[in-house]
Amino acid sequence: MAADPRTPRSGGFSPRVLDCSSVEAALWAWQGPRPLVDLSRLRKFDAFGLLVLVLLGRILKERGGELRVLVPENRETHHRLGATPLASLLQGAYWTNRPLEMTSDPPPFTVVQVREEEGVTGLVNQLGDELSARFPFGERANRMLIGALFELLQNIPQHAAAGEHDLDPFGLAAVEEDSHHIHVVVADKGVGLAGSLRLNPRYRHLTPPQALEAILVDGASRLDKPGRGGTLRKIREVVKENAGRFYVRSGEAAFLQQDVEWSVGKVLDFPGVQISVRLPRTLFEPGEEG
Repeated sequence: MAADPRTPRSGGFSPRVLDCSSVEAALWAWQGPRPLVDLSRLRKFDAFGLLVLVLLGRILKERGGELRVLVPENRETHHRLGATPLASLLQGAYWTNRPLEMTSDPPPFTVVQVREEEGVTGLVNQLGDELSARFPFGERANRMLIGALFELLQNIPQHAAAGEHDLDPFGLAAVEEDSHHIHVVVADKGVGLAGSLRLNPRYRHLTPPQALEAILVDGASRLDKPGRGGTLRKIREVVKENAGRFYVRSGEAAFLQQDVEWSVGKVLDFPGVQISVRLPRTLFEPGEEG
């Protein structure tokens, strides 16, 4: 991407951190067909922040718009961003004030694209192999996480374009680790949880926050077949039992499970479903079996 000699001025929002906690403010600031995404002061970003940024760029491209990005001035952050698949996932559909340097550094986390249901098993096996190599003693926790990933990734081709045959939900998944947690992110730009649930006449009247609560707390599904649905509720229970953190945003609704407490609220309307699951790293290390 060639740098434009004209550097636009920031609209005032320039996050130092782009993650699950700050992305809501970012989405409010980055509205319009050609938003200025000022990352010049960025020092830290996680998989959730990056995947939402990718989805925003893809959505704008489909609508004839474009992301305009001020790249990080901090060299370490710049290199870390350049080591992610940001450029390839956006396919050049964004502008930068100076070139984003592509590096051969190891990526800060693994990102995979979900293209079709038949490929989900291969993607999950890939992520599972990486997790098992990194945490060979965490067999029980690894199985739990891989099972959750399989169900979440299956949901993208099965539900993200429900009722919209021409819609490309563009699903992504990422697994990263920090000093305290294993972080799993699954995100798409499909019809959203409320859009999928409304295909079931029993839930057609629900607002987006009500639909989110029905899915995550009651296990509601657009499918009435026994044994179908309830994936997100099961993951919520695992997070609660293991002192984790579970954040789901879909459309204009968001759900937060922190330990045993949960809440539902309204956020800026944004297509699809974006999910963040954080589980304590100690679950995946020696001694997890008790």
